[in-house]
Amino acid sequence: MKKEIILLLFLLLFISSCGITGNVIREPKLEGPFKVTNVVDGDTLDLNNGDRIRLSGINTPETGECYYQQAKDKLKDLTLGKEVYLEKDFSNTGKYGRLLRYIYVDDIMANSVLVLNGFAKVYHKYKEDTSRYEELSKLEKIAIEKNLGLWNCKDTKEDCLYVKSKNSKTYHKPGCKFAKKINPENLICIKDIKEIEGLTLCKICQ
Repeated sequence: MKKEIILLLFLLLFISSCGITGNVIREPKLEGPFKVTNVVDGDTLDLNNGDRIRLSGINTPETGECYYQQAKDKLKDLTLGKEVYLEKDFSNTGKYGRLLRYIYVDDIMANSVLVLNGFAKVYHKYKEDTSRYEELSKLEKIAIEKNLGLWNCKDTKEDCLYVKSKNSKTYHKPGCKFAKKINPENLICIKDIKEIEGLTLCKICQ
């Protein structure tokens, strides 16, 4: 953790002095402190005031995807039970009503730590609505170059005709949204059409 913080501080200082736009990173206007009472997944947490926070500008793996649990555990390690400060993004809330925020713990931005160490990707889809997009993108490039975390993941469904959970008799096309929710340890890759005998195809896949 100490090594990550030292590296992150160095990188943020570097980025502030030579950003793509030439602008120095602005001093954040923070709200808080608040205490983190629950970590939902790698990019979502709950506060003691009842607010649910979506870490802005980043996206971590969903349930069943490679590096989901590691990202969630990392956010827990960074924030759970600790006092945090919040910085608003351009938009106050996301499409599910969660507050979009940058999270600071001991003056370190958790969003940046997750991206730099390969636990999260930058949410490029919303770059125009992400005030810290350039900073996060530079950190992401470092994670990609070092092949860290989720950037080192291999698609276990890549060569599968269909997939299923070992706990179910329903099978799915590899790209099905329900296939993505199957935990890796329960995933069965079907490569031969004969293997689907006695099984039922997911209605979404039909």
